[in-house]
Amino acid sequence: MKALALIFLFLSLQMSSKEKTRQLQYNGATVMTTFGIDSRFLGKYTGSKKGYLQLNENGEGTYRYDYPGISPECKGENIDFKWGFILDDNGEIVRFKRDYGYSYPVIYNCTSENTFQGCTKNTMVDYVLEYDNGTITISSSDDWVKHQQ
Repeated sequence: MKALALIFLFLSLQMSSKEKTRQLQYNGATVMTTFGIDSRFLGKYTGSKKGYLQLNENGEGTYRYDYPGISPECKGENIDFKWGFILDDNGEIVRFKRDYGYSYPVIYNCTSENTFQGCTKNTMVDYVLEYDNGTITISSSDDWVKHQQ
């Protein structure tokens, strides 16, 4: 009976993870991604200035630059997007071993009027950096750190 319950739990986790996969665009290519990730990566990344990154459980997020550029094309300061960690051909989250720990590539596809690089780019690849000491940061900002909730 316990074995059956464990099998059911494993299958339900696999199904929920697959439900959180989707294709996102980057440089004209379609890339398979997932927002079904460990909760330690979800939430708000902030630093010493006004900028931040918010990764929500539903696969949506917000990016706000520390210093907004002057661009007449941009309306406001926040960039809303769909996001996903990149998956390899086996459906596993891509990660790269680094001296400090791991880096995980993540794609942002804009869903609002504001976009990246002065409203000239609809997509961006960023990296979530996970350090051996448990600290999690974002590569696109020099001081944004994930804060425990």
